[in-house]
Formats: sequence, C-alpha cells, structure tokens
Amino acid sequence: MAKEIPGQINAGIIGAGLMGHTHSMMIRQIADRTSGSVRVSTVADANFKSAEALAAKWPGAKAVANADEILADPAIDAVWICTPTAQHREVCIGAARAGKHVFCEKPLAMSAADAAEMGKELKAAGVVSQVGLVLRYSPIYTVIQTMAEEAQAGAILAVTMRDDQDFPIRGVHDSRWRNDPAQTAGGTLIEHGVHDFDLFTWMFGPVERIYCKMRNVAGAAGVEDLGMVTFEFKRGFAGQMTSIWHKMIGRPSNRRLEVFCENAFIASDYDVFGSIIVQRGDAEREETIQPYEVLNRFNGITTAKWPHLRDRSDLFAIPYALEDATFLSAIRGECDPYPDFDSGVAAQCLVEAAYDSARTGLPVDLRGR
Repeated sequence: MAKEIPGQINAGIIGAGLMGHTHSMMIRQIADRTSGSVRVSTVADANFKSAEALAAKWPGAKAVANADEILADPAIDAVWICTPTAQHREVCIGAARAGKHVFCEKPLAMSAADAAEMGKELKAAGVVSQVGLVLRYSPIYTVIQTMAEEAQAGAILAVTMRDDQDFPIRGVHDSRWRNDPAQTAGGTLIEHGVHDFDLFTWMFGPVERIYCKMRNVAGAAGVEDLGMVTFEFKRGFAGQMTSIWHKMIGRPSNRRLEVFCENAFIASDYDVFGSIIVQRGDAEREETIQPYEVLNRFNGITTAKWPHLRDRSDLFAIPYALEDATFLSAIRGECDPYPDFDSGVAAQCLVEAAYDSARTGLPVDLRGR
C-alpha cells in the first residue's frame, strides 16, 4: 500500500516532452495557490538535456536519464508518466510495485490487454491512479451534457463530432515519435481520438455497436490519419465521429460537437473555453451562450460535484490544472481519482473495437465484450 503523505507531495515527472512540460506548468499553478503543497523533485528522460531543461524550472530538482532512478527513490510520492506510449506499461507497473501514486497520460498502452494488466497491478498495489482523459474537465462539454439531459430537450436523436489536428509531429504538438509504429499505439484514433471515444461514453452512455473506416495518407504503416466511426448507443440513438490528422499547420486543433434532441439543437466549435450554440423548440433562430456564461455554468456544476475544486475557480478554464488538482486531492484522500484508470482501459477497448471493425469491414457488437 502507498504511504500516507502528511505534508508536501514530492512528484516525479517521467518524460520531458510536450505533456511533461504541460503537467509541470499545471503542478506549478497548484503549488503557487497552496503554499507549496506539491513540488517536482525529479525529472527523467532518456534525452538528458530535455530532463535538465524541465528540472531547471523547479529549484533544487534534479534530472536523471532513467525512470528507474525515480521509481527507486523513496522520497518520491507520485509520478506523472508522460513518455511515448510504448513505455507506459513498464514504467506504470514499476511505479505500482514501488508504491508510487500514478498519473498516466493517454492512451494507456500499446494494447487494451496491456492497459488492463497495468490496472490490475495498480489495484494490487493499493495506490491512487488516474488517466489523462482531460476532456472530462472541459467547461464546454460539461455544460452541453447537462443541457442535453434537461427534460425540455427531449430524447437525444443523434450526436456528431469532427476532430481535426495538424499531424502532431511538428508545431505546437511536436511529438515526432507519433509517426513511429514502435512507439505509438496507432494513429489519430488512439493517440488523439481516444479522448473523443471516452467523451462519447461519458456524455451519452454505453455503446452497443461500432463501425469504422480508416485511411492512411501521410503516416507510417499502422499510423492512420483518418478514422470515421459510427456508434450505436444503448439508449437507442446514433453517433458519428470523424478524426483527422491533416497537413495544415496554421489550423488550430479543432473539435465540433453537435447534439440533436427532439426539442433542441446544441453545438460548439470549441472544446474547452468558448461559446455554445443552441436552438430550442419553436424558436426561429439559434442563440449563443457566451463563453463567460458557459464558464459560470461550469463553475456551478463543478463546485457542486467536486467540493475539492471549490477554491480553484480561477483555474476552471484550464482543464489540465483541474485534472492534476484532482489527482493530488485524491492522493490526500479528499476525493476519488477522476477519471479513474478503469475509464482509460474502457476507452482503449472501444478504440480497439473500432480498429477491429476497420480491419474486417464489419460492425463490432460490444455487448458481452
């Protein structure tokens, strides 16, 4: 079992790339608001210069070239696993056996079977574990989910998602390993779209059947850059998702979600902070819910659901900060980790079902899986 932490939480970041830097910034935001209740003490990366650059952002932190040095350090309480996907399994299991609390970025592993094995090790170790499915903290999607479930909206009829991004091997998403089949679990569906698979089930409930078509235009073998997925939800309605990695570096990473209900149309071109479009009942035109009204609604929903975030309202437009704040609160026993590791395993299983469908050309029935 992991030890209790009466004072400052000492964290290790494993992987000093894009997500390692992101979580370091979020931990800093939290530390600055909580009298240094958490600090990063060690950063590990096989590229030692990268580890040094990130460790330098934390006074007194050290850089190491091997994750084993973090796992063997009894002073480190928790780790953020931000390596390429192929390294997640070994590091996660090692962290669990060392009694470290684990935050693991998505996707969890190279396969759903590996992800499930990781989950079993974490449960056996009795440590807190959380997965980086950050859209669970999106103000936009939280408010849309609430609106779609209102009685006056009526039954949900259909949902549609388009998710597009410049191929993430350059620019603001520069992670060049994502085009290396030995390092990545696949292409846009698993390395990026896993967020959307989790989002659909979180917002709209279980999926019973899934059908998928894929193409590979620009990626290495096994790294698809287009996935088109049809979902049949247990509640009786349908969903469609198109996930694209393109070559337009000037186009920002973008999602558009549309929800059609009997008496309402709800849509947004934003996935975190922005406006929501809604048209209700007999209204002749759409109306716009402005960004700060969306944030106000999210504030009300979130503080009621998660008391541990009530004094973090200044961070409510930064989902990465909220997920890291939740992980740290879970370590202290103030809340449950969210999303938990099982959610990450479930999302990976759903993507694998989509890959199975694309390979066979047939729908996959998920009942009984």
